[in-house]
Amino acid sequence: MTLPDPRKSRAVLVGVSDYTTLERLPGVENNISTLREAMTDPELWGLPEEHCVALLNPSSPDEVLDAVHRAASEATDALLFYYAGHGLLDNRFELYLALPGSDNERLYRAVRYDDIRREVVGTALSCYGKVVLLDCCYSGRALQGGMGGSVDDLADQARVDGTYLMTATAETRKALAPPGERYTAFTGALVDKLTRGLPDGPALLDMETLFHHVKADLQARHFPVPQQRSRNDGKAIALVRNRWSAGQRAVERPTAVAWVLPRPPAGFEAFLRRRPGDVYAEVQTLRAHQQHDVADQILAACAALRPDQEVAAIIEVLRRLGATAELRNVWTAAARRPPEEVLRIFDALIDTDLPLDAGELLRAVGAGPVGDAATLAYLLQEGSRAGALVVLLDSALDAAQARSSLIDLINALWVAGLREEVDSLIARTATRLPTPAVLALADELRSVGREEAAFGLYAASAEGMASRPPDVVAQLCHAMAEAGRAEDSAKVAQAAIDGADGVGELLEAALAFWDTGQEQHTERVLIRAAQVLPNAGVIGLVAELRARDHEPEAHRFCLRAMVNRPAQSIREIIAELREEGWPVLAKQLLEETTAQVPVTTVAELLGSCDAADRQRVLSVAGEREQADVAELLKRLVSTRPGLAREFADRITAKAETRTELVPVIIEGLDFGSKEQILTSIVHTGDGPALLTLLSALPAEDAKHLMYLIVLAGPEKFGAVSRRRPSEHGDQVLRHLLDQPVSRLAMLVTKLREADEKYYVDALLSNAAERNMPAVARNLAFLFGAGEEVVGKLLLRKVMAGRSSAALTSLVEAFRNQNQPAILEAAAEWVKEHYEEVGATDGILRRIGLREYTSRRSFLNRRTTD
Repeated sequence: MTLPDPRKSRAVLVGVSDYTTLERLPGVENNISTLREAMTDPELWGLPEEHCVALLNPSSPDEVLDAVHRAASEATDALLFYYAGHGLLDNRFELYLALPGSDNERLYRAVRYDDIRREVVGTALSCYGKVVLLDCCYSGRALQGGMGGSVDDLADQARVDGTYLMTATAETRKALAPPGERYTAFTGALVDKLTRGLPDGPALLDMETLFHHVKADLQARHFPVPQQRSRNDGKAIALVRNRWSAGQRAVERPTAVAWVLPRPPAGFEAFLRRRPGDVYAEVQTLRAHQQHDVADQILAACAALRPDQEVAAIIEVLRRLGATAELRNVWTAAARRPPEEVLRIFDALIDTDLPLDAGELLRAVGAGPVGDAATLAYLLQEGSRAGALVVLLDSALDAAQARSSLIDLINALWVAGLREEVDSLIARTATRLPTPAVLALADELRSVGREEAAFGLYAASAEGMASRPPDVVAQLCHAMAEAGRAEDSAKVAQAAIDGADGVGELLEAALAFWDTGQEQHTERVLIRAAQVLPNAGVIGLVAELRARDHEPEAHRFCLRAMVNRPAQSIREIIAELREEGWPVLAKQLLEETTAQVPVTTVAELLGSCDAADRQRVLSVAGEREQADVAELLKRLVSTRPGLAREFADRITAKAETRTELVPVIIEGLDFGSKEQILTSIVHTGDGPALLTLLSALPAEDAKHLMYLIVLAGPEKFGAVSRRRPSEHGDQVLRHLLDQPVSRLAMLVTKLREADEKYYVDALLSNAAERNMPAVARNLAFLFGAGEEVVGKLLLRKVMAGRSSAALTSLVEAFRNQNQPAILEAAAEWVKEHYEEVGATDGILRRIGLREYTSRRSFLNRRTTD
């Protein structure tokens, strides 16, 4: 940390002491003159006088704004703006800095603070550090505007992003300018720290250090405490050197209640010098005579006034004899001593092996004034007594909670220089205190500008935020996010959202987050609303959102609510939307819901929709993922066959564009349903679509589809066969081959009618190349089904080119199947095939068809024999 370059820095000091109608503020004149001296003092900062503009009782807003604009334009390192005077609020609660001729009726004669802020933020773009100090109060009429004098209001309105702001919180003239004081209260404390410096403080006084010391000073004098706000490390900005002597390192103790140390009763002064055992014996004697008060006074006086070793010795005697009540008396009285003396007693107890009593002494100090606890904590920290420090701080924490003075303890520790210990104490607070107490502390920390610590407590006790108004929660979450604590902001927001219930609360929460630009939290509100609201509540929230021009959000919320509900609720919501007069919205939501809900819900919707809605549901359902479409079709086949057929027709009509659906859809369907879908596809699909589908289907289904294509006629088959891609082989032929014999006759017949000799020959050759038992069975089927023409064609293919042995086996198979028609056809083929060579009868006899030889040949053979 370095001091800003005075040559590159600027300051504007504005003060108004004299007013036409408002109360005079005589101390303001001294504020301005002393601050200017401090800012231009070479030992502190050393601004050149021309760089430090002081305006006392300026005549117009333009005079102030011109000075600020000029300074903001010229500053490239640091910029300071200071104002002392009356603060005014208009009916929109905007802050105004009063000038001599202004009041609540003449705000046009005052400087609107937003104009100052705009110059500081928007004009001083090249400036490294920007500091704003406001020493102003509200006028009586401003307090009547409904703000209630909240000290947070002024600080929040005066916030300057990217800079540091410190503001007085005085609410009355007396608090701002105490009678007889040279300065106003806030500036007086500030000037004291700036000009005198801080004992044991850093070489450069950063703004946060100044703030806490100014705050402690004002608290000690029972004046309202200041506020601070900062962004982007604004607290670390330093404008002056610490003037305190470098060699003087004493601790600046927080102001604490002065203890009156107990004295021994009259006549018992000698016990301040008696041996510890004698003291205890006398105490016991007094108690035996019912003089308990005197006994207590003697013990307390010894603990408060005797040297540290002697106090430790008395405690050792009491501990050895088990005098618990007397021990408690001694601890309490010893804790009232100055912190340095308490530390010596603590060390003596440790040295005499009395750690339990040393801890009790620390706890007694912690239960006392926060100033003494803070000073002893500093001494323990300096002596590297970490364990003892924790004991002391935990005791002080418990006591401060009981007295509702946690913030006083934290500030006292901070002023004593125990910054890390303060952070540790705050962290432990979240685990030791009930949620309301933690949140109360967080509020106090935030009110004095320790936002980082406060944000951590809010997040740690987020569940307690559910009881706070939504606008308060939304503003807090916004501040946390701006400070770079997005996760904590989300945690607090979610806790508050989870606590909201009913249309009114959820709507209020959503609007609060919208108003603060936190749409992500608004979405969380709507997600919860979709989960918890009943159907009527969903309609109610939709109506409220639409009435406030949040139609997209209303649409999105209603859809989210519907997709997680059963079909009956979806139908009810759709009906209510139409009753409200939103038929287009109802139609859109029905379609979008159908696209997202489980398939079981779609099936239920289809079972109860009217005709128009059913068509919408069917149309959207057909566009879903292929597995969903298949599952829905299967459900409908088993429960609503009529709807299944209608749905199947819709699917097949889209086969050209969604061929990937067909294999999934027909998988597992019964033969009739499957053939219905494939037949419909054949009639509606063109050649390329059918060829693509043939490649996508499993082999058996592809062959069935090819069979249906052939049955559809020469034109349909030609549209497929003429587009076969040669580079991928003959797909049409591949799907024609290995057809079941039950289709063979029809395929051959249709292909012959279409004059597709190539495919007829290929089909018959494929069937003929199977093993002999299979060929025999296929021929038996054809002849038995009256398909002798095709049977004979196949038989000729089977017999052509086979050896005598193969033909003999085939004939034997035919005989075993008792198929005389096939035997006769086989004999006819032999006669036709071998008649020219004159060996017909010989071949017939050789292959086992002797009965089909000619009679002449038979008689000739007998004559020869």
